[in-house]
Amino acid sequence: MTRNTLAVAALFALACPAFAAPVFAAGDDRLVPLAPGVPLAHPIAAQDLPAPPFSLPADRPVNPAYVPGLPGLKQAVPVKDDFGANRPPKFDSVLIRKSRVENGEVVIPPGGLAYLEDTWGGEVALRGEPLPLLGRMPTYIDYDMSIVIKENVTIPAGQGVVVGGQVYHYYATVGHERTMSHALHVRTIAGQDWEWAFGAPILSTNQPGWWAGQGSSGFTQLYNQGKLREASPQKLVFDWISGVRTDRMLAGDKLFAGMAGPGESWTTGARTIRVAAVDEAAGTVRVEVLEGGTVVLDRTLGPIDPQRLIEDTAARKALVFEHGDLAGFLSPWPEAFKDGKAHLKLYSNTVALAYGQPYPFDGRFTAYPVGCPTGHNFGFMLVNAEEIRLAPGAKAEGPEGYFRVAVNRVENGKVLDWHIEDKAGNRSINLGGAAVDTVDLVLGQGRVAGQAILKDVGKALLNRSYQAAQTATQAAAVTPAVHAVAVPAPAAPPAVLAAATAPASGGLSGGMIGVLGVTAVGIGAIGYEFGRRRTRG
Repeated sequence: MTRNTLAVAALFALACPAFAAPVFAAGDDRLVPLAPGVPLAHPIAAQDLPAPPFSLPADRPVNPAYVPGLPGLKQAVPVKDDFGANRPPKFDSVLIRKSRVENGEVVIPPGGLAYLEDTWGGEVALRGEPLPLLGRMPTYIDYDMSIVIKENVTIPAGQGVVVGGQVYHYYATVGHERTMSHALHVRTIAGQDWEWAFGAPILSTNQPGWWAGQGSSGFTQLYNQGKLREASPQKLVFDWISGVRTDRMLAGDKLFAGMAGPGESWTTGARTIRVAAVDEAAGTVRVEVLEGGTVVLDRTLGPIDPQRLIEDTAARKALVFEHGDLAGFLSPWPEAFKDGKAHLKLYSNTVALAYGQPYPFDGRFTAYPVGCPTGHNFGFMLVNAEEIRLAPGAKAEGPEGYFRVAVNRVENGKVLDWHIEDKAGNRSINLGGAAVDTVDLVLGQGRVAGQAILKDVGKALLNRSYQAAQTATQAAAVTPAVHAVAVPAPAAPPAVLAAATAPASGGLSGGMIGVLGVTAVGIGAIGYEFGRRRTRG
């Protein structure tokens, strides 16, 4: 290992001793750092970890129903960090993939049901940003990120490969005379397409250098990087590709925030956090955790490296401590020290979401934090660990019962009546029908459910929305529906819609009209984009 990798590993062990830290490999000179002479911001993982099921574009929902939200599945929730800054709005999203009808039952395979905390933008550690957690709102504290490198990677046209927490999708080839350009879309394991943030790498063997990074033929999206060996309309072949992976994210309840001097302490349960010493000249503060009067953790936080915060792992871990469900850090902002005191932020009741590990509050689901190549977090997924089977009249509960999928009627291999409902029982319209043979679903309006996924399933989603609206209209003309709810549109941008819920009388509900409108706009935008690209070629 390099000296920097060893230092990062040691800081991982100090900051979170209860966490089984991933194994790191030696540094890799092929990776381009963010600036000359600056070490890599994250350690390199010694091995890849299995991605969540259905991470590839080919695994997207098939002919999915669309529900923009429900009262208990919030959309565009506005939040502010500790400094009063507006942070990206938060969205609850639910995805169902690869469901089927088998022997009169609906089957959802392992990983097919996914809850997604679908943020509209990056979530930043050490800033006191609220993190939605199934109806609760703890504070996002810290994270662990690593870089995965895969060698000799071949991506057939139209297909994808997972590297770390990123998905590389050979999207399209455009030719003009003797010039061929090949578009590589980079997504997260949740389906977020980075084209809006970084663009899509455009690669060519006879026009090298079109995309910055990795010399004459390759790409660099921060620490998502790759070196191209061969490109053709049939496949892309890389010497290697790297991708970032969020291995763990940590959140907790606020216990204390402010300036604190030696001897000050805070007790929660049977444990006490105490400031042992402050060395303003050295830029450090010594913190102790006591249980029954005995010191069980003695940790020095600092000094601060402002040039490498927040995204640099070593610089950030030097400020953070963890012990059990307690955590805290030396905050650099607006100032770390004043009058012999240190600026501390302390948390209790912490919860860690670790990549590929059981969700702590409901072991039926597996957690997958979603990472951004900038070093920020981009939400998290909770997916079912075991197969789900639903006979007519049965319901499947999401994590912690946050939502339910209800199957009411199945006949001759078709799902005639099913819906999704929130914890309080507010439900969507009937999403089934005579032509429906899955319960595949897209719910939400965030970056994935309300934007990126439209590129893949927007047309099918629009068709299903029309079918569901027609079925609901016909049913309402005969018998007024129950469980109708009024859902106010969120005030925060981007533009969002009322939930598609069961209408109380004949005709389309206001929510469903909104669904059809936004979906039509999305499809139109996608069609325009495809047309624009063809004219360029």
